[in-house]
Amino acid sequence: MRNGGKCNVCDTPDTLGAHSEVADVRSNVRRFCKERFTVWRCASCRSIHSRDVVDLGAYYAHYPFHTQKNDAALRLVYRTFPRRLKRAGLRRDHSILDYGCGSGLLVAFFRKKGYVNATGYDAYSERFAGADALRDTYDCIVAQDLVEHVDDPRSTLRTFARLAKPGALILIGTPNADAIDLSASEKHVHTLHQPFHTHMFSKNALIEAGRAVGWSVERVYMTNYTNTLFPCANLNFALHYAKCFDNNLDLAFERVRFSRRLLSPRTLYLALFGYFNAPEADVTVIFRAP
Repeated sequence: MRNGGKCNVCDTPDTLGAHSEVADVRSNVRRFCKERFTVWRCASCRSIHSRDVVDLGAYYAHYPFHTQKNDAALRLVYRTFPRRLKRAGLRRDHSILDYGCGSGLLVAFFRKKGYVNATGYDAYSERFAGADALRDTYDCIVAQDLVEHVDDPRSTLRTFARLAKPGALILIGTPNADAIDLSASEKHVHTLHQPFHTHMFSKNALIEAGRAVGWSVERVYMTNYTNTLFPCANLNFALHYAKCFDNNLDLAFERVRFSRRLLSPRTLYLALFGYFNAPEADVTVIFRAP
């Protein structure tokens, strides 16, 4: 069970106490938005942790991501993954494991782009829960939006090290705790994403945790994979759009809505140029195994 009162991502862990930087934050999922949760920051590594130990199964049963569809918008932002990995040396004949793949949409995308050796694993997916995927090793492991959800992130990284072939690429994409101002928790409600995000690395803590299992850093990106140059497909526009309604995550999985609040020069500006100066809400580190 998760210990929400002690940092478990760094070598000099802080403990929640009177000195700690703490915030009270609502859930950004509509069904739970009236519920409040406490998060706190480790003074040693600046990572952020959820204090509350809850029955996450009850929350995941109504998780908006379960309704995600393989549509044009999703395929557009997924292009970021092969682009970043190719720069680090990924080839189409490489074997890829999407760890925590959910319904397998990213696996399907990789295969359609010619990465025929892509497969997925997710303990909570009926289709991808088979342990056979964990008996093999891979040239590339992708873990997007995973390590912040697990009870023991460093143990998960050690699992990746076991699954990685010599010289493999390991992509870890996760919220960037450095970019979160806990004194303005509503501003960062989507990055904090309570109660689903249990441990959120700072950039340096993530890099050090990767190095602790023997990996070197290949590339670092300080923006989410969904932040693109295509009109409306950027983080700033998405945040603006959400604030024009109820500012809940569910909006990302529903039909596009209209509001008079969208009839503004700011909406047009963010639709066209929101890619630039997007908040560093996420960090993606591509590591290389020894």
